[in-house]
Amino acid sequence: MFEFKAYIWDNQVYIGDRAYKTNEILNECLNEIGPAQELLRWLRDLNKLLSLVQILDDDYEKEKNYDEHVQYAQRLFYNIGNTLKHLPPYNQLSIRTKLDEPLLFDCLNANYDRWETGAGDMKSDLDFANEFGFMQRSKSGKYSFYVQRFQPAPDDVMNCEDNPFIFEDLNKAVKEIFDLYIAVLKDFLRVKLAYTEFLDKYIHSESKFLSDAEIANRFIKYAKDSERKHDYERLISSSSMKMGHEVYRRPDGKAKLCEVYTFDSLGAFLYFDFFRGLSQSYIPKRCDNCGMYFLLEAGKYSSYCERPLEDDPEKTCRDVGARKKYGDKCKTDPVWLAYNRAYKTHYARYMKKKMTIAEFEQWSRQAIEWRNQAETGELEQAEYERLLKK
Repeated sequence: MFEFKAYIWDNQVYIGDRAYKTNEILNECLNEIGPAQELLRWLRDLNKLLSLVQILDDDYEKEKNYDEHVQYAQRLFYNIGNTLKHLPPYNQLSIRTKLDEPLLFDCLNANYDRWETGAGDMKSDLDFANEFGFMQRSKSGKYSFYVQRFQPAPDDVMNCEDNPFIFEDLNKAVKEIFDLYIAVLKDFLRVKLAYTEFLDKYIHSESKFLSDAEIANRFIKYAKDSERKHDYERLISSSSMKMGHEVYRRPDGKAKLCEVYTFDSLGAFLYFDFFRGLSQSYIPKRCDNCGMYFLLEAGKYSSYCERPLEDDPEKTCRDVGARKKYGDKCKTDPVWLAYNRAYKTHYARYMKKKMTIAEFEQWSRQAIEWRNQAETGELEQAEYERLLKK
């Protein structure tokens, strides 16, 4: 149901007509998926509801509340589907429309048509509707009653005693739907629990791009630390994929023979794309200012994103970070502390016209050079401070 194809073209992934950078989809998921606490509650409730909507021949008490369980389960499916359809790549694929359909209701209507309907002799009246559902007509002109409130008919319950397998197909079909949505929930939880932990605690702990050897060592430690956790708390692939080769034609007309992967879940794609991006230094990073994730794209490492500030849209988190980094260095680093003190002294001289602008700029350039030499150890601290006073 959630299957899609991904074409690999250089460091990009094409899904549908959209090009994504590697790990761009994971980055969006990290920011858009709701809190883990709510997801865990949904998972607990679905696991419980799965047993409650299985009809057995000797559990009449359960059947009294059967509709209540069905209604709640379908609401949870809508909630999960609503999250999924707003995430890439599903937000631009046609299969997202399936997530708005009452899948559990459809399943119950298709697999067992003898629910309590209260329809009586009105089953040929297209306008007929009551508390249990409404009449509908198929394209072929056939009338049927679509049930929206589910109460097993008494005579059908009694028939279970003679035929204990009467609900077997229904129970199997219902379980398949539950399994699909439970798998999606676990994919969501893996994003919020496993990927965030691995990124924040193991990959970005030193605020730098790691070497291949460092990544390998961090992964070994992570795997050991998480081996006793639930499957949705660990970096694992939730399902399988198929790999082949096809010619992909981009919207600009260019064509290329590409590797093409067919994934049957979001989680399987995220797992594949994550480690591919990790090897290329395309890695989601949590911004040290706003707390949102942004995508580092090799090149220069940064701890801050470029999102505009809410209270000052002309500036970004990276602007704030640069000022904060400079301020922290000036407070704690002896090299920067001496430079900042000397800069203020010389700037005051310039403002009092005891230095020309040319003299001040020349000193500034020279001071930066001395600062760099002091940071690398080429200048002793005492000599560095003596030079700054010139």
